[in-house]
Amino acid sequence: MKILYLNHNLYGEGTFFRAFNFARELAKRGHNMTLITVSQKNKFKSVENIIEGVRIIETPNFLTLDGGGWGLPDIFSRIKIVKKEKFDIIHGFDHKPNVYFPSLFGRLIHKGTILFSDWADWWGKGGINSMGRIKPETIIEEFLEEDIRKRADGVTVTSKALEKRAKNLGIDNEKIFYVPSGCFTEKIKPLPAEKKEEYKKKFNIEQNKKIMMFIGRGQADLGIIIDSFEIVREKVENCLFIIVGPLEKRYETKIYKSKFNKDIVITGAVDFKTVVEYSVIADVYMMPLSDNPANQGRGPIKIGDYLAGGKPIIANPVGDIKEWIEKYQCGLLANYDAEDMAECILKVFNDEKLAERLGENARYVAENILSWKNVTDELEKIYIIGRK
Repeated sequence: MKILYLNHNLYGEGTFFRAFNFARELAKRGHNMTLITVSQKNKFKSVENIIEGVRIIETPNFLTLDGGGWGLPDIFSRIKIVKKEKFDIIHGFDHKPNVYFPSLFGRLIHKGTILFSDWADWWGKGGINSMGRIKPETIIEEFLEEDIRKRADGVTVTSKALEKRAKNLGIDNEKIFYVPSGCFTEKIKPLPAEKKEEYKKKFNIEQNKKIMMFIGRGQADLGIIIDSFEIVREKVENCLFIIVGPLEKRYETKIYKSKFNKDIVITGAVDFKTVVEYSVIADVYMMPLSDNPANQGRGPIKIGDYLAGGKPIIANPVGDIKEWIEKYQCGLLANYDAEDMAECILKVFNDEKLAERLGENARYVAENILSWKNVTDELEKIYIIGRK
């Protein structure tokens, strides 16, 4: 099949990884895969490359808003591509204008093209867009978010909450498909002690340090982990908290005022290879989630990285992550409370057998249930059904 993925993000951010990992798995199976995303660097021209068998087109970022989606040069570049080329399937990842308009246009002008819409986050109606100041574009997006799902031939969702929301829109059950994000088991994996020591040495981290780790840009709930770390650090002197990725500005003062700020490491923006190297030195991964629509709707990419890393996950009982941790015993659930989360972290630090069992279970889930290969098996079946 000739398949087009439309991703609203900048290259290498957010849902790009969900789209790319599906695309590379499908390319291995002989499908002709094209992924269009927004360039990080180029303002006025598109750039095309082949990465792991996937044709990736980076469209101009001129006039785009934070995170991509609204730049007119980007939108028109995509429309030009879908006008020129016929695809068997167009799969739009989320709903922003650079996905909404090209995907509908491509189906309109090419008879037989099937349109899927991927719902990976809860944006409007109490979701991500409600967390900041309401802007004209967020009001428009609230309409686009639901309208594209109603128009699509099929809707893939990353969470049970979004599955329920799709059903509440009146979309037929047989058009809604639950497809969680996968785990990058090939590159992120538990390593022997000597390799872990090597990476600690590379990052100038003392070998005896116990490491709490948070990976990624979605940091809405990071504050509670900073508070939890302070409680843990009072009791465990050889403890570090590593934040892999750029720190959101709102937390700079909080960290600066922490009496243990010297034990909080912020890597800043790093490439995926470096993310992998940091991930393997963690002793526990942190997944803070306050109970709100945005978090209920999430299927965070980082949870796949955490499971692949084979270490315990400390999370709050929100959304699908609650079900996974309870069902597979791959971490501990805590109340959304700094003291309760600290207590869970200390349990893992102080009980090697518990930490080992939870970590082994996490890796089992990554390899046998939620590997990108396994979840792509399900997606490929959906495409075959959709084409019939």
